[in-house]
Amino acid sequence: MTTGWQALEDELDRWASEGRTACFWWRDDDAVAATPALERLIGLHRASTVPLALAIIPARAEAGLAERLRREPDIAALQHGYAHQNHADPSEKKSEFPKTRPINECLRDMQAGRSALKDLLGDLLPIFVPPWNRLAPDCFAAMPSLGFAAMSAFQARSSYWAAAGLATLNTHIDPIDWHGNDSAAAVERSLAAACLHLRAMRAGEQHLQPLGLLTHHLRHDETIWAFAADFLTRTMNHSAVRWLDVGAALKIGAPEGSAALPVTPAS
Repeated sequence: MTTGWQALEDELDRWASEGRTACFWWRDDDAVAATPALERLIGLHRASTVPLALAIIPARAEAGLAERLRREPDIAALQHGYAHQNHADPSEKKSEFPKTRPINECLRDMQAGRSALKDLLGDLLPIFVPPWNRLAPDCFAAMPSLGFAAMSAFQARSSYWAAAGLATLNTHIDPIDWHGNDSAAAVERSLAAACLHLRAMRAGEQHLQPLGLLTHHLRHDETIWAFAADFLTRTMNHSAVRWLDVGAALKIGAPEGSAALPVTPAS
């Protein structure tokens, strides 16, 4: 029986045999403080040498987090909503920025969060990560005027642009079992999802895009920590794989002739 790891290896071998490169990027969500879990995450980032983008909740971020990140200048800071507070109706899935919330309130919180994080961190990439990976599409067109160049949610993007001036850089692999405690099964689903997306891109059935690993350091058990370490190491050591920082990841799949996005930190 082929294991999930072997299936991933086989798929990457096919990319290599076709002379293609599979690009990956890494986003970790819900950072608020300098915790032992964050320290372990940073250790994994250092050991693997894989670029890390850390999505930080503005209204809950502590000064100690900023102080810790000043010693890790190569970790990219992204804005993760505002307070990670659910504003969805009971009939909706959780979202801080649902379609039922007045758009002026959504944009106000986005801007307040951006200002708060810039004051705390100094440097901040213009990329918005909506809590629960959900964001009302009505917000898209206004987000560039707030200073955002891209948004990052979950699942394969259907197009590069979410709106004029707002790119999409999504994640695809989430190894946490959010509805139970079966981390082993969640890991297998993650490996299957990675293979599915890679096959679809190789076959031309899915838009070319960097495959995003999504982690949540505050929610990891030992099974998830082990999976993250293995996934980073195994892919990093494969000839067909290239791990990218956020700026490089945003270039993958960009329409021909697109202007370079302003993804250098805004201070």
